[in-house]
Amino acid sequence: MGRYARWRRMVQAQGLRLHDALRPADEPDPLTGPVPSLNRLDALVEGFAAGQPVRWSLAGAPRPLPEAVDVAAYRVIEESLTNACRHAPGAAVAVRLRYDDEGITIEVRDNGGPTAERAPRAGDGLLAVRRRVERVGGTLSAGPDPDGGFTVRAVLPAPEEMAG
Repeated sequence: MGRYARWRRMVQAQGLRLHDALRPADEPDPLTGPVPSLNRLDALVEGFAAGQPVRWSLAGAPRPLPEAVDVAAYRVIEESLTNACRHAPGAAVAVRLRYDDEGITIEVRDNGGPTAERAPRAGDGLLAVRRRVERVGGTLSAGPDPDGGFTVRAVLPAPEEMAG
């Protein structure tokens, strides 16, 4: 992917993050089409995998999530992949989803790569995602790994009886 394409993607992501931070969690986003959902995870990962090796894995039995939780889960992954492209271009990224009786845990980890540079504070995108996660009763942590990579971890509540 060329420098211009990366720059264009970054500018679009920044604008979408600002728009996303300002609208309610359950409101569809008219700028991006259908409501973001883990059902579209393949397409999201494929879009980033063109310039970065991204793989994802699944544990537990997938089930429908409440819409606000589903959107929050998608946005966690989207922001994490955006940050990996920006701060660790070319680094391998692993996306892990684990469903359990209480909800879903998402972990996105990059291996840092040879040119990884991290800002000393969380950016606006991660702050917006943290607010979205907290609005649905979840938690989000993000930070550097001892081995030089970076991990974003979100725990989102979605007891089985809430599914759908």
